[in-house]
Amino acid sequence: MVYLFVLLTLIFLSIKGFCGKKTSTCVQQVGDAFRFNILRMLLCSLIGFVVVFMEGAQGSFAIDRGMLLICLLAGVCNAMFLIGWILAIRKNSMVTMDVSLTLGSILPAVLCAWLFDEPISLTKMIGFVLILAAAGILAGYNKSTKGSSGFGGLLLVVIASVGEGLVSFTQQLYKQYYTEGGSVGADTFYPKSIYNFYIYVFATLVLILCLVVYDLINHIKKPTLRWTDEVKSGARSLVGPLPYIVVMAVSMFAATYFQTVATGDYGMTSQVLYPLIKGGCLITVNITAMLFFGEKMTKRSVLGSAVALVGVVVMNVF
Repeated sequence: MVYLFVLLTLIFLSIKGFCGKKTSTCVQQVGDAFRFNILRMLLCSLIGFVVVFMEGAQGSFAIDRGMLLICLLAGVCNAMFLIGWILAIRKNSMVTMDVSLTLGSILPAVLCAWLFDEPISLTKMIGFVLILAAAGILAGYNKSTKGSSGFGGLLLVVIASVGEGLVSFTQQLYKQYYTEGGSVGADTFYPKSIYNFYIYVFATLVLILCLVVYDLINHIKKPTLRWTDEVKSGARSLVGPLPYIVVMAVSMFAATYFQTVATGDYGMTSQVLYPLIKGGCLITVNITAMLFFGEKMTKRSVLGSAVALVGVVVMNVF
């Protein structure tokens, strides 16, 4: 049954990736990236609020300090991932981005091995090395298809990868400290709907704060810039990508929710769950990039994706 939830996660992540690429073409300035993602997080928060009541978990809205800190960390890292991804995808191919995010899946495995004594076997280390090698192979593919992304493009990829990896790690913190299957043995448990609701609320607040700071900097640089004109311009920028943003919000919430089910309800470890999901995404992203975005499959892209996929298989099977 757990693999059904992994499959559902893959489906929704693939839909999210397609809509994210479409949305990125509408980003004219950094402020647009903040606005698009604020709307997406608001929609996710609304969906999360409804799901809390559907699960009958409304009595758990009052969370303790530890749970609050975990959700806050997840929200900050989620905002970090969202902004990094939507800006990085403009300068990098979808295949390169997905392999780079696969590297981020190593982060929760390493942190969980350190904090919760989840051992990393030799085969898993070999799998990690193969995924690193795949990222190196695809660096050349990205240069041939999108041109050199420069230091800024590379930095955005790192921000997105680390952000997503840390979001996955917070899922493990929630699992270990606030679910019955956790190893810490806590007395207080919170439904997964509460965790998912709060991470989107905090991500929304962080993104709004970032947008305010960004706008203030712009006004300092351009004192003649009128707030009303900027608000109108920002609202107009949302019209075109709105359908994609809505679909992305639904897909993102569903993917995160099903990941939480897989790790929280069925106990799938971080060393298996996140690399497995990323390996599946490598296949779907290659197909999506080729069919919808004109990213031709070259020997280098096929080799890089295949090496990464072998790395994932080694980590999960042997």
